[in-house]
Amino acid sequence: YSAVFVFSIFCLVLLFNAATNPEKAILGTWQETQWTFEKGIAFAADIAAASKAKSTQPEFSFHKAEGWEFLPGGRLRLQIGGQEEMLSWRIKGRGHVLQIQYGNDRIENYQLTVLDKNKMVLNAESDVQARGIAQLIFGRKNTETYAQKIQ
Repeated sequence: YSAVFVFSIFCLVLLFNAATNPEKAILGTWQETQWTFEKGIAFAADIAAASKAKSTQPEFSFHKAEGWEFLPGGRLRLQIGGQEEMLSWRIKGRGHVLQIQYGNDRIENYQLTVLDKNKMVLNAESDVQARGIAQLIFGRKNTETYAQKIQ
């Protein structure tokens, strides 16, 4: 019985070590490849207009970034029209929520629905009317460092 118990513990440890850590998997440069909307562009535009009309900051913005570079230490570099913007990021929950914080303390939350070696899909997380409406699809740019390749 003790051999079965030890073997079970060993298998659990292997299982946990084999699971991909989203905070490591997200590191690198990603290119926005597509925006999709579940209920059509007109409805999504209405949500954006309503979000901007609020007295507080909008809950998510329609990014037009050329590249997103997730850096160690929770830094995010957005490349927009030849200019760079530095933000903060972190993974929350059980690895399924990406939180982006701007310098003015505005926070955006995205559902991290797909994260693998070459593809990342974020669903905009907003109030009840907009939940799951906008989806950002990314492809990884081939700029891996040697340290990322051997992980």
